[in-house]
Order: sequence, then C-alpha cells, then structure tokens
Amino acid sequence: MKTNTRINPALDPYVAVAKGIAATFGTNCEVVLHDLTNPKSSVIYVENGHVTGRKVGDGIRDLVLDVLISPDFQEDALTNYKSSVIKGKAVKSTTMVIRNTEKEVIGALCINFDITSLSLIANAIDNLTFIKNDADKSEHDIEIENSNVLDILDHIISQTIAESGKLPEHMKKDDYLELLKYMDKKGVFLIKNSVDWVARKLGLSKFTIYAYLKEIRIDEEIQNR
Repeated sequence: MKTNTRINPALDPYVAVAKGIAATFGTNCEVVLHDLTNPKSSVIYVENGHVTGRKVGDGIRDLVLDVLISPDFQEDALTNYKSSVIKGKAVKSTTMVIRNTEKEVIGALCINFDITSLSLIANAIDNLTFIKNDADKSEHDIEIENSNVLDILDHIISQTIAESGKLPEHMKKDDYLELLKYMDKKGVFLIKNSVDWVARKLGLSKFTIYAYLKEIRIDEEIQNR
C-alpha cells in the first residue's frame, strides 16, 4: 500500500473505496487512484501494486489508448476489459472517471484483477473471468462523438500543458517536442481533430504540430534501429 500525502481533498474519500475493494477481492486485485489534474504523475494511491507494477507518482500510462477510445467507454466508465499493461498475466480491468460537483474531471479509479490462475478453470468461473474483446486500435484517426470522452481528452491535454510549468508563449522548441512526444505516446493524436486542439492550446499552427510530430517519430525510428 502506498499513498501520496498530498491527496486532493475531493479525491480523498476514494482512498477508503480503494481499500475496501482491495480488501474484498484480495491480493490479486490492484486498485489505483489517479489525480487527472497531474497527468504525468497522476497516481496518488495504490493497493496491491504488484499486479501491474503501478506506484505512486506514475503517469496515466495507456488511459487514452486502452480506455477513452474504446467504443465501450460509456457514462465515464469502461468495465471488464482486457488490460495490456502487463505481459505474461491475464488481467481484467475496470476504469471509472471521477468528476467533482461542478462536473469537472478530477480523477479516475482503476481496478486491475489478476485472473491468470482463474483463467485455467475458466469454464467453472466463466462469469468471474468475463473479458470484453479488445477495442480495435487503428493507425488512422479515430472519430469520437462521445462528449464525455472529448471533455476528458481536452482536460488531459490542458493539464499536460499546465504540468510542464511553462506558459505556451514562453516555450521553446524543445519544450514543445517534449510535450508532443508525451501526448503521442499516450495516443492523443489518434483522435480525429486532436492536432487542431493541441495547436490552439499551444498557440502553434497545425502544420507546425505535424512537422514536430514527424521529427519526433523519425528520431524514435532511428533510436529503435
């Protein structure tokens, strides 16, 4: 069990929820509490972090790729999906977005249940080990009409920029590249029109964003050779 001593008061009640879920389902059940006002270090509380290796101070990891672009993400939640965060384990996950009284996105509660051993006897416990099919992840832009998802994505983009500690107008090219590289890895640019969103928030043209992304991806290809 690990915790951040500076938990957002609005999220503090969810620590008890995390403890209760973990205590009910045992050591194979990891519960992670995220503060989405700090995307790069969003994890503020973890129970049974050994399941996926999550720890306090980690970032949002694949929240965009695994959850927000899934067609099954509805009413601020995606339940019983196959997690891709750890290899060699069968992990089913549920992610629920947390909003404050003003309906602003402030956090997320994630449950990761290691069902590796249970899967060996799946016929006997089929209901417990039910996992939805993986959402298709296309290399092309994904068009999303779910207003809640767009709201969350917009929030993540805004908070990622704010977390850099610099106003966009004071940023240099290296600052832009670092931010865009992070967003690219998290799947932000898989979403249709996301380049336009980011360009507006950074005060850059979308052509500059495309050029920077091309530079980032070429550099990564060279490093991976």
